[in-house]
Amino acid sequence: MTGNGKDRKPSVLIPYLQLWDIADHIDEWLRLSEVIDFIKYRVTDVDAFKRFFKASDVECLWVTDDFVESLGGPSEFWEFYPKSLKAMVVPWVGCDFIDGQRLRKEKNIVLCNIGPNASDSVADAALLLVLSCFRMTSFWEHCFRFAALGNVADTKNYIGGRELNQIDISLVNSNGSQSSQSYDFPEAVSPSQRSGLNMSKSFTIGGKSVDSPTGKNALILGFGSIGQTIGKRLSLGLGMNIYYYKRKGSIPDDELGYNAKFCQDLSSRETWYLAAVIVVSPPGTASTKHIINEKTLSMCKDGVRIVNVGRGTCVDENALINALNSGKVNSCGLDVFKDENTGISKDLLRRWDVTLLPHIGSAVSDMVIKQTIITLQNIKSILIDGKDGIYPIN
Repeated sequence: MTGNGKDRKPSVLIPYLQLWDIADHIDEWLRLSEVIDFIKYRVTDVDAFKRFFKASDVECLWVTDDFVESLGGPSEFWEFYPKSLKAMVVPWVGCDFIDGQRLRKEKNIVLCNIGPNASDSVADAALLLVLSCFRMTSFWEHCFRFAALGNVADTKNYIGGRELNQIDISLVNSNGSQSSQSYDFPEAVSPSQRSGLNMSKSFTIGGKSVDSPTGKNALILGFGSIGQTIGKRLSLGLGMNIYYYKRKGSIPDDELGYNAKFCQDLSSRETWYLAAVIVVSPPGTASTKHIINEKTLSMCKDGVRIVNVGRGTCVDENALINALNSGKVNSCGLDVFKDENTGISKDLLRRWDVTLLPHIGSAVSDMVIKQTIITLQNIKSILIDGKDGIYPIN
């Protein structure tokens, strides 16, 4: 399929199942196609794909979302890498599905991602989740639509509430069957309870505080390009005070373009206690696994908010749920989860004080084009220019 001979173009294998998330209509793709053979392989038979991959002479593997989500990613095909394979390109940032160092050491394969170029999109999602944690916007929308049925006054009857009721909802499953589910939902305040209610002291819903993020402290864990962009959004957009932890040390404010204070010690109670919201944005590594856990949460002030746009492994979800139940955590916003391929915790799905996004931090049409262009640049650098890629990470 890729041909032989000295005039053969270098080849890139692109395995996918159904979803094609590559902008192959753009000029950059068409130009590089003149000197690169892009092999679009729709996987309908995994064993057949393994045989093809092993027998091929492709130089580069383009990792697609389908390939990771449905087939487990390149680690599942380790024994089938052809000897010709010299590069693996990933059109996003997180590469925790493959051991990059082992890839380089044992196979001499360079691994590239898209560097800092997803920062704006992920920071947008983080901003949304921070706002939702403080203002409880997910609850307000759900209540307005489905509890108060569009009645503004009835929706506001939940202000000042401190109790929860268990309610049942009916669900229609993907196969057409029906099931019911119970979960706790805030109790509306009765007319007698609302009489004389001091909203400056009791602006709560189900016992959880509703506040503005303006002037509050945000602690950002993981301060690479994404963390820095999140800090910019929160500082300049919401007027928050930014604190951050970065394993490699502090960054001068003149490089950031806003004021931010470096926290050098995650074992210090002071680091955790200062935060009104903690934004988790590091990559998924052994050192960041469960960086949010029972111990670190115990050092936080009561009512802290938690936002995770990094990796699901960064948060001990059991500890988080316990902290939500106790009130140690007021609310949280999550775009990543521990078990994304098998289904996330029902204890998180059923919570009214948690905003959930299905890992869409960079899922926008603009980003599909941008990540295609950058991946093409990585490929050209390696296969045409003989270099190590624009954004090698191993």
